[in-house]
Amino acid sequence: MAEHQGYHSIMVELNWVCPVCGRPRGDIFKTVSFDGSMRLYCDGWHNPCGHVDKYDSVRIEATIQDS
Repeated sequence: MAEHQGYHSIMVELNWVCPVCGRPRGDIFKTVSFDGSMRLYCDGWHNPCGHVDKYDSVRIEATIQDS
C-alpha cells in the first residue's frame, strides 16, 4: 500500500495454489517490497510453475477470501 508509511500491516491467508494454473505456490521467505517511496517487509515466494503472483492480485485474492 502506498499509504502504509511503514506502520500499517495486515495478515492474510491465501489458498496455497497458483491462481493461473492451480499448482502449489512456492516456499515462503522473508523479503522487502518497495512501493516507490517506502520499504515494506513481507513474505514472498517463487512459484515453481513460473507464474508470478503480483502484489495487487494477492490483495484482491485476500479480499475475496475474507468476504
